[in-house]
Amino acid sequence: MIEDASPAWGVAGEFLDFVFTRREERERFLDWLAWCLQNESDKPNWAPFLYSETKGSGKSTLCSLVARLFGEENTVSQNNVDKLSGRFNAPVLTKKLVICEELNLRQDSPQGNALKTYLTESRVMTERKGQDAETVDHCCCFLFTTNHAPMWIEPEDRRYYIIEFDHDGHAAGPRAEEFSALVGRLVEFMEDERAMAGVYRALMERRLSNGFSAKTLNVERDGTEIMRRIHAASEQTVRAQLRELLDDRGQHVVPEGEVVKLIREELGQNPNSTRHIMIEMGWSKSKVKWGGCEYARAIWVRDGYWVEQGRVKGPGHYSQPISEHLAGARQPGAAAPGLDVCVEAPLY
Repeated sequence: MIEDASPAWGVAGEFLDFVFTRREERERFLDWLAWCLQNESDKPNWAPFLYSETKGSGKSTLCSLVARLFGEENTVSQNNVDKLSGRFNAPVLTKKLVICEELNLRQDSPQGNALKTYLTESRVMTERKGQDAETVDHCCCFLFTTNHAPMWIEPEDRRYYIIEFDHDGHAAGPRAEEFSALVGRLVEFMEDERAMAGVYRALMERRLSNGFSAKTLNVERDGTEIMRRIHAASEQTVRAQLRELLDDRGQHVVPEGEVVKLIREELGQNPNSTRHIMIEMGWSKSKVKWGGCEYARAIWVRDGYWVEQGRVKGPGHYSQPISEHLAGARQPGAAAPGLDVCVEAPLY
């Protein structure tokens, strides 16, 4: 970059004002970007995630602008995370800026779990072709884009700051021509070394907002509207699926360990929010003895039912031994560890 350039946003500022329709999201993104440039030897623990349902909204253009600020030699851009999560990932993790476009994963997938590690851990395992794997320090910052709502992100996940590009300059929007012209001017602007040096200087001299942290993302305080919608929809989906599954099985009590197993294996979801989901479904947790065990085990009980002296009891004089009830709820051929065996269930 040109050393004597004065801080100036120029056309880049016009572009940012257009694509960010909410000031607080623009400021948080710029705080993140400025911190990453000002602290090149350190890494943030969360990443901006640009989402738009429509095409032509400027996500890729913004990625190009950010890449120019870091420099081509310090940046790698890829579709999804195949190179990043693959075996020979060293060429990616040696860059400062990693851009992953069209990111679309499954919840709790191997690629998603690898991404979590890279976002939060500063020491990771890398490998180059023809060389042994080794643990290295990395200081990557990540920038993601997608045209699909990232429903795979777990509720309360603090690694992704999702920003919706919902301006009306997208390809089918009423201001499409205006926005297209602005993008054209920005492309020319990015070819001007002095102009880009002005943007770089503005970010290097930027004073970060009070309360900003590149290490911790407070999703309760700083979550965007699209983040709240995605998190709520994710919880509602798991809750509805689990309720339907337990209703189909006619199950009025379920051991803690089996709830975890159902969510993970039957529904393919992360079981970390087990307690939250069961409470919202109206179930309550007790510790009771059953099946000949001498100690109490954690078990969830459906609303309107209760457990007493090793039996499930409910409306209409319903009464059945817990072990019989659980055995009757098993699916044919399915293993049911912890139902009759005296094993202490994990408490989540």
